[in-house]
Amino acid sequence: MARITVTLLEPMAAGKRLRADFLQDTYDHVPGTVVRGALAGRWINERGVEVTTTEEFLDVFEGDGAFGPLHNENSLPAPLSVKVHKYAAKDDCPRLWWDRAASDGEQEHCKCGQALEDSKGESTGSVARQRRTRAALDEDGVVREGQLFTQNSLQRDTRFSGWLHGPAVRALWIVDQPVDTVYLGGRLKHQGAAVVQVDTEVEPEPVEQRGNKLILRLLGPGAFVDKHGFPSVKPDLDELTDVLQVEAQAVENCWTRWCEVEGWHAASGLPKPVERAVQPGSTYVIRLERAADEQARKRLMARGIGLRRREGFGALYSVKQEPLTVQRLVQGSAPLRNPARLRTDVPLLRQRYEQMLRGEVDDTMFQESLTGDGGYEKALRRLLNVVEPTLFYAVLTDLESHR
Repeated sequence: MARITVTLLEPMAAGKRLRADFLQDTYDHVPGTVVRGALAGRWINERGVEVTTTEEFLDVFEGDGAFGPLHNENSLPAPLSVKVHKYAAKDDCPRLWWDRAASDGEQEHCKCGQALEDSKGESTGSVARQRRTRAALDEDGVVREGQLFTQNSLQRDTRFSGWLHGPAVRALWIVDQPVDTVYLGGRLKHQGAAVVQVDTEVEPEPVEQRGNKLILRLLGPGAFVDKHGFPSVKPDLDELTDVLQVEAQAVENCWTRWCEVEGWHAASGLPKPVERAVQPGSTYVIRLERAADEQARKRLMARGIGLRRREGFGALYSVKQEPLTVQRLVQGSAPLRNPARLRTDVPLLRQRYEQMLRGEVDDTMFQESLTGDGGYEKALRRLLNVVEPTLFYAVLTDLESHR
């Protein structure tokens, strides 16, 4: 297995179907199909189209490997097992969601008095985008009639990470040379270039487990079938048993929705066929014969479940903690309210906030302030882990009032 991180050098569009208003939208992450296509494109460019007929190419790109989708903290889907505020939460609200898969129970109202509703799997944050309107030109450089369209793209300098597993890992090397750049979403002029970083030493987090209950959360769409080959909303228990080496006895609970998986084929300029699948964010509680060991759960996390894993289907993720609220973040930053030290650090925090808005964060300027292991240093480290600019700004505003 290998963890891959891409940093966009140019705007990138992983296109969906063209809408009726001629706006071509984009996913807020890099789907597994796009990762697979970009790496296959590099192989073809370097070794020629004849490489597609070799056994090696077919094993890497058409075999049993997994090309997982690439996400960042803001593009992860909210699990469908959670309940969220029906309307926007207030800044002083103590919690943002209640996870029924983690035994939070069936909550109907928050302490703030607002009603709760089931999550619909939306992204937990927002990924920076830009919009460009273009027109097709004829041989004389004149705009073609009816050929004006608008496209949403993800902004340059955005970073995404994900996992490759099995034979798919070999796609990251071409004749023993590492792949360092790819073109995502179709190799178009001034769009899609990205730098690739590969880490084969790091291991994924294990799939969540509580006693002998395994919690599966879909990061990519799920493609499952029953014993008759018909589409199913639930994963195959036999497959889980094989991977975990522990009998998966039953799906005790699940929170799912159906979705349609679509895309845009850049080479032909046509939409891809629409497929029905289980929506990302869908969550399952699986009862096992006994608790699975950690290495098996890590392997499952990188591998994924179900069919079409080489296209990013069935990828998994874990939820380490519920999203931070402004109230909890400000309370956790109380040790930073040291006027003597804030005189030095608040200007640096203000500079960091401006960097976050530009997507160019450099925390080396805090190296001296992080020396030590006291309460101030620990609180500063927690604050520097915040990736959402609005949350970071709320804490910065509170600290400036104590300077």
